[in-house]
Parts: sequence; structure tokens; C-alpha cells
Amino acid sequence: MFSSFYRMQKHDDRRLEEAVLNWKGVFFMLLVVVLQQGLAEGLSYAFNYTNTYYGTNFGNMELNLFLDLGTLAMMVFFFGRFYWENLKRLFTEFKAVYLWAPIACYFTAMAGSYVVQILLFLIRGEIQDTSNNEIVTDMLMEYPWQLLLLTVFVAPITEESIFRAALCRSMTSHKNILVNIIGCVLSVSLFSLMHVYQFAFFATDASGITYLTFNANEFLSILSYIPMAVAFVACSYLCKNFWGSVACHMITNGVAVGVMLLTSLLNIS
Repeated sequence: MFSSFYRMQKHDDRRLEEAVLNWKGVFFMLLVVVLQQGLAEGLSYAFNYTNTYYGTNFGNMELNLFLDLGTLAMMVFFFGRFYWENLKRLFTEFKAVYLWAPIACYFTAMAGSYVVQILLFLIRGEIQDTSNNEIVTDMLMEYPWQLLLLTVFVAPITEESIFRAALCRSMTSHKNILVNIIGCVLSVSLFSLMHVYQFAFFATDASGITYLTFNANEFLSILSYIPMAVAFVACSYLCKNFWGSVACHMITNGVAVGVMLLTSLLNIS
């Protein structure tokens, strides 16, 4: 189903093939992202309504579960054949790069993150975690299994579909160097911005009304996500397979959540 959303591309140097989203697939993938935002607004309104009039207690975790799982379901429905073609080639054309590239890119991302943290410390004069990570940490002890499902399994697939398969790999699979550069820049910048924009450009007052603003300190946190974004792009390019960057993303999020959980447990004990 929906096989017209991708094209098969040969790699003569490595005797491999990969499924790459064509422009029709890219635009439709971005349409799914727009639908996701509409789903988010609708669910938020529905949860507020049921909480007010029926005394339910739906919160951020329930909203994220419905939203992320709903988005994943839409992506699997429309792009399941694309995922399957890449998965099939991951095993039938197996290469060592599928193993070492995600691990090497993960450690490269961690090295880059340490450099960025030093830079941010020099700018801010203090060690400060990102607001996104603070929210995840707060939710971790109350919803450990739900958070594990979302951050380690669901988020890597949905985010790699948008930022690597659609915005990056569809462009870096071409021969034109300028198109390659644009694809990489779009992927890295938009992925990093996605994790900070709600804190940098929006604020909520005491009455619960959200308004536009600009928080330079929060916007600066975008630097924290650039090493990861670059690593995922590199892994996608090296593996030439959608599931390569997904594996790197899963490793990154899994280690991060594991460290958070271990730290929380040690603090409690």
C-alpha cells in the first residue's frame, strides 16, 4: 500500500538498495505532521473538557501517549511499506556498518554534547539542564514504563521519519552537493528547534493563558541538541537505511532515560 511514496535506489559501490521517500512521500509525510498538530490541539481540548466536566485526571503523560501513538499509527498506515522495504534490506543485505555506525555515532554525539555543555557553562556561568529534559525527569518516576515506551521506541521512529527520512535522506540521496547540504541543515536545525521552541517562544501566565514571547536562555538550549542531530544525520548517511538512524536514536534515548532513572532511584535511596 502507498508504494508510490518512495523509490528504490541502488548503491553500486556497496551493492545495496534502499527505499527513499520521493517528493510525493516527503510532502505527504509533512502533511501527517500537520495532522499531528491538529490532533494535539483536539486532544488537549478534549482532555480539558473531560477534566472539567467529568472529574477525570488526564495530564501530560496521557496526552503524549495518545498523541505519539496516534501519530505512529498514521505513519505506519501510510508509510508501512516504506518501513518494511528498509527493514527487509537491513537483514537481506546485512553489512557491518549497520552495527558499528549507530554505536560510533552515539559516542560521537556524546563527545559533542560534552563540548556543548562546556560552552554553555562558559556562557551562562552555571550548569543548567534543558527544560525538555527536566519535564522528562519529573515524569520518569511516576510513569517509568510509559515514558520508556514513548522515548525509546515511539519517538525515534516518528522523529526519524520526519527529520531524516523526509527532510534529510530524500535530499542527501541525490548527487547535487548543494541539495545534500540543504537537507542536512534542515534536518539538524528543525530537529533541534523542535525540542526547545515551546519553551523559547511560548509562556503561560498564572491564569493558564499561553502567549508569545522570546526566552533567549531557553533558545540557547538548542545547542544541546545539535550534536545528536548531526550524529543521526551521519548515521543515516553511513547506513543508507532508515532503521540505521532509528537504532542510533533508540540507543541515545535509552541510555539517557536509563541514566535518569538510575539517578532518581539513587536519590530516593
